[in-house]
Amino acid sequence: MCPGPGKKNLITDILGIQVGHAEDLKIGTGVTVITGNKPFSAAVDVRGGGPGTRETDMLSLENSIGRADAIVLSGGSAFGLDACSEVQDLLRKDNKGYKVGKAVVPLVPGAVIFDLNLNDKPHINIIGERSPWRTLANKAYKSANTKFLLGSFGAGCGATTATLKGGQGSTSWTQTFSNGKVYTVGAIVVNNAVGNPLLNEGPNFLSAHLEFGDEFGGYGISKAMYDNILRAKRLSSQSDFSQNFDNISSNTVIGVIATDAPLTRSNLKRLAIMAHDGIARSLTPAHTPMDGDTIFSITTCQNIKEQVLDNLDILALGSRASDCFARACNRAVYEAEAVGNSKLGWKNFFQYR
Repeated sequence: MCPGPGKKNLITDILGIQVGHAEDLKIGTGVTVITGNKPFSAAVDVRGGGPGTRETDMLSLENSIGRADAIVLSGGSAFGLDACSEVQDLLRKDNKGYKVGKAVVPLVPGAVIFDLNLNDKPHINIIGERSPWRTLANKAYKSANTKFLLGSFGAGCGATTATLKGGQGSTSWTQTFSNGKVYTVGAIVVNNAVGNPLLNEGPNFLSAHLEFGDEFGGYGISKAMYDNILRAKRLSSQSDFSQNFDNISSNTVIGVIATDAPLTRSNLKRLAIMAHDGIARSLTPAHTPMDGDTIFSITTCQNIKEQVLDNLDILALGSRASDCFARACNRAVYEAEAVGNSKLGWKNFFQYR
């Protein structure tokens, strides 16, 4: 077969993965849930200097469990971790989770982005008020499907980058490996980076060379050279592409890289490590002290012990993972639209020029 994106060019091209999302445009935040009928074997790699996460220690290679019944990506900073608890409750009601005697314990790792400066979020200050991220997580879990929306949806609702509105992006890639079997790798990303996704002032994306078809505008590779201006996010909603080091806020790129290939937990860790290169290729600067860059890696394969890939296949799979993550970072920005007082989207600036 010819290598290329899956039919949907989404992480759900991998059989067994579903994605649900919900967003509140009024307060400018949202939740995305990645789940399936069976638990995932999982690992994680955190590279940012300011992460907001839950249950990442459980996925460390030196620890015993290494599985996830769902993964939650959320807005709301530390408040957004409430979304994981809501999904855990829903999974328990569905009798999904890690069996410990008579108890069922759903395992729900998650990561959050900082979007608290977008629009007004009074709900987080009202004692006794149900967390909006719990409400959104409930909707996201119950809407999980193989089709979902990109841009300012789910946890990408309140996301921004240094220069443009950020959002939720996804891609996939399918090819035949050396054992003659076809495997798919896919990514889902919430791009809320401190860094700039464009080459200089755009319209070309920094990693435009990875584009397949016109999945993020079709502008192709720019002939321009890097202008050496460091563009980093500031709190203002103004998007003037100017160099600025004042009031840089806490932000992040979070996401999931997934496959149906038979990967051990060590191989999944390697996949997450290599996927982080996709952030560095598509955003500058990346992995800063203010970012919380976190990538979960999962496989839907249930028979890992019976089919082990060699290192050359891991190399190829990790390379495609990096490509997918970079492309998903770009699609998140390309598809995003302004929400409330956020920065404008890519299409506002460039689509009709």
